[in-house]
This record gives sequence, structure tokens and C-alpha cells, in this order.
Amino acid sequence: MASQNGIIKINGQLGDLVFYKLGNTDVVRQKAAHKKQTEASKKSSRDFGMASRNAAYIRKAFAPLVKLYAYGDLLNRLNKRFIEIFKTIPAEQAGHKKLIDGDIALLKGFEFNSGKPLGTLWLSESDLRIEPDGLVKLILPKGEIESLLKRHPKATEARLQVMGFHFDLDDDGGYEIIEVNDLVIPLSNSHFPKTVLSLSLNHKGDKALIIAMSISFFSGTARFGDRRYYACKIIHALHLKEGIIVDFVGQPKVESEVVEQRDKLSWAVEEE
Repeated sequence: MASQNGIIKINGQLGDLVFYKLGNTDVVRQKAAHKKQTEASKKSSRDFGMASRNAAYIRKAFAPLVKLYAYGDLLNRLNKRFIEIFKTIPAEQAGHKKLIDGDIALLKGFEFNSGKPLGTLWLSESDLRIEPDGLVKLILPKGEIESLLKRHPKATEARLQVMGFHFDLDDDGGYEIIEVNDLVIPLSNSHFPKTVLSLSLNHKGDKALIIAMSISFFSGTARFGDRRYYACKIIHALHLKEGIIVDFVGQPKVESEVVEQRDKLSWAVEEE
């Protein structure tokens, strides 16, 4: 950019030069050259757009958890995670990449609150099992509460929240958002029993199952808003084909019919 010092000031475009006023100064700059986008760039742009749309599907499916637990630019971090997934798809599919061909297991471990990993507050790992009849069980092992979680010093209870996103990977594009009642853990108790969440899902065809879990601390009905004491992450990300776990999953199409869930699911305590 250069300034105009002549007596006659020009305003507008002359060839490749653009004349205009910037504050009280008359300036001139060269018109930006139009660069023709290469075919490779077009393909990359289409794939980037597809990755971003898939990130948006996940973000919308888990909207209640995003609202409560998101911290640290979740949008850009989730987009970046999906771009990494799309990088696992063969290069010859450039411009036509679909999530079904990528490694969605990379979603596992994604933290909603970038400043506090779930594993620093809830110290136990969950176990996901798929029974021969297709029933899915999420199992939290028993243990002493003090060894299972890092509590807020003034909290009277902890609450675990779980949500699931179960969707078709074929052209049908149907999906189901799985809501679960909060699992309340009174901190006055010393022992946590083995606890199981059972999901009855339709496994016909190619399906994806993504499960997120979170923890918050409460005093009575008041939730502590200190982000050092709440966390949420995707704990399982699976591709199921006829109820069998495979390595990769595909993309949902949220415009299709939603399978309504009449009631929230609840946990069951199973003492051994």
C-alpha cells in the first residue's frame, strides 16, 4: 500500500491499481490477483467441508453436554480431530472422502473441557460390552469412592452424566440420541457398587456408537461451576456392523428421520 502525494487525487480502480481513502490519507494498492484454484485444492476444500459438517453433527448431538462442559474452543478442537480422522482415508478418495472410510476411534478421548481431563476427576475406566443378542452394556466397576474420584472439597455428591449417539452409516442416515438419567453418587458413602447401563440398540447394517461421559460436583442442588471440577469426554467411539465391532465408522445424515426415545435410560446396581 502506498500513499497518493499528487495534487489530483484519484478514487476508484485504474487497471490493477485501486485508489481509496484510508482515514485522512489517500492511498493506492494493487488489486489482488485472482488465483485459479487447482483441482487438488478443490478436492481438499470439499473434504475439509465434509469433516467440518461431521464435527457439527457430533456437537449438535451432544448439545446438552457441550453447554455444560465445553471450554477451550471446543469447535476448533473438534474440527481438528475430524480432519485427523479424514487424513486416515486413502488419498485416492480425495474430494469424495466419507467418515465411514476413516478411523473414528480417534474420537475416543476427546475432552469437552480442555483444561480438565475427565481422568483427573473420575479415576476409573468404564467397560463396554456387546452381548451376543446385541445388548450393549456400559459397566462401571465397584470400588471405594475415595479411590474412584477426586472430589470438590465442599461437595456433598457427584453426578455422572452419560449420553450416546447411535447412527446409520449407510444412505438411510437415521440416528438416535440416547439420554440417560444422572448417576448420583452421595459422597457420604464410602463404597461404590458395580453399576451397569444397558442399551438395547438395533444393530442391523453399519452403525456408529459414540458415548460421552461427564462428572460434576454438587452441594445440595447447586452445581459447582469451577471448571477445575467438571469434565466430560468421549469414552467410546465404535463402528458396529451387524453388532460386531469394526475399525472404522461413517458419517450420519441428520436430515433423516429421528428415532424418538420416550424415556431416559437408568443405571442398575449389580453387586457381585
